[in-house]
Amino acid sequence: MLRLLQCEYIKLKRSKFLLIGILGTLIVPLFVYVKAVINYFSNPEIIMSLFSLYDDAFMFLMLLFAPIVLTILYAWIISREYTDGTLKNIFVIPVSQITFFCGKLLFLAILTFMFMLISWLEILVLAFLCNCFIPITELNIPSILFFLIKMLSGGILLFATQTPFIYLTIRTRGFVTPLIAIAAVSLINVVLSNSEIAGFYPWSASYLLINGRLSGQSCSKEISISIILIMCLLGIITSLLRFKKEEIK
Repeated sequence: MLRLLQCEYIKLKRSKFLLIGILGTLIVPLFVYVKAVINYFSNPEIIMSLFSLYDDAFMFLMLLFAPIVLTILYAWIISREYTDGTLKNIFVIPVSQITFFCGKLLFLAILTFMFMLISWLEILVLAFLCNCFIPITELNIPSILFFLIKMLSGGILLFATQTPFIYLTIRTRGFVTPLIAIAAVSLINVVLSNSEIAGFYPWSASYLLINGRLSGQSCSKEISISIILIMCLLGIITSLLRFKKEEIK
């Protein structure tokens, strides 16, 4: 399994896609800080806090930016095995399809956590830099650790809601269909984010769960978690079954 992860990392590193993805994570933190600074200069009475910065960033990450970026990354990593014809070479060595699929799944989960961890770090660095010119409250160790846990927890739910797109990629052997699907999902995310039925929609429910905003919704916390868990398991199982049926040519 460790060798499979190393191979995935080497392939990603050689393609420069990992560097592009890391640079892409700067978009949300920069957007949030530009927005906060503009609001501050428009109204100096507004107090900038670490909580408000992370809260805004978390909203954009969970509802819009992260699902799209991760779907692109997932689809590219999986579809290139078909387009580059590497699968027929991999299965010459004694690696079963199940082991290979589990290794790929674990690598995608690691990338998701890395994406959230880098985003957390970027927001924190920008907060310290910004604090040199504009005072930012709640910039302390307990708050920093709190948002680290929150980001990693969001990574778990993000990965859980991405499994259907893994199936679409394996099913179509490309990344066009998953991209169209995630675009539609993200659009519905924005529409339902403040709706009473948002808790029943897995992608918006994951954001509400982490932010503790399900209390005012018609859907309970247990139901939202169950929906996300069932969808995650169905995505993994159907992806595995479809991958085992693939004819590697």
